[in-house]
Amino acid sequence: MPRSLIDSFRLVILANELENNPNAAYRFSDPDGVLTGKSGWSYGISQLDINNNPSAILGLRDCAFTTDQIAALKAQTVRDMAPMNAKLKAAAEIIDAWDKKQLQECLTQPSAICSDSGIRFSDAGLISMADYHNQMYMSRGGKLHKHLAALKQVVTAEIIRDFKLSLPWGQKRPDDVKRRYNNIVKVMRG
Repeated sequence: MPRSLIDSFRLVILANELENNPNAAYRFSDPDGVLTGKSGWSYGISQLDINNNPSAILGLRDCAFTTDQIAALKAQTVRDMAPMNAKLKAAAEIIDAWDKKQLQECLTQPSAICSDSGIRFSDAGLISMADYHNQMYMSRGGKLHKHLAALKQVVTAEIIRDFKLSLPWGQKRPDDVKRRYNNIVKVMRG
């Protein structure tokens, strides 16, 4: 029986965000280094970023993090992350529920934007757009939307990969763009 798109996307995100280590979802990580970049502490399979995703804060509140704890995490002033990670791990079911919402939204947003604009896409193209959305956010009228509308062809994973390679992140880290693409291809081939 073929996997659903949400199940395929979950596998892609697990590979792309956590190198296929589901246990890493229940501890905080900072992909660009503490206090060194745009990202903040992240958690979950989808790496909900507390500095850039309001849902991440709501998720922490559901996990019983206090306002002071959340503020310290946002400011990256917590010296000992062990108690924070233990609290996160104890709330695994809550984190899983927030991940499920995030993954669904990552599929829904690009699909709606494209459908409303008459942009057609393959399943792998949608998964690639969803991965882009989880990492960078796909907005209506944004760079990716305009690019896809101008192409007037079915969106594929290759088109999204090539677009990402043209962005500053793709210029700086083509290895990451290609790794993510390869994971998508691998998952979609089954």
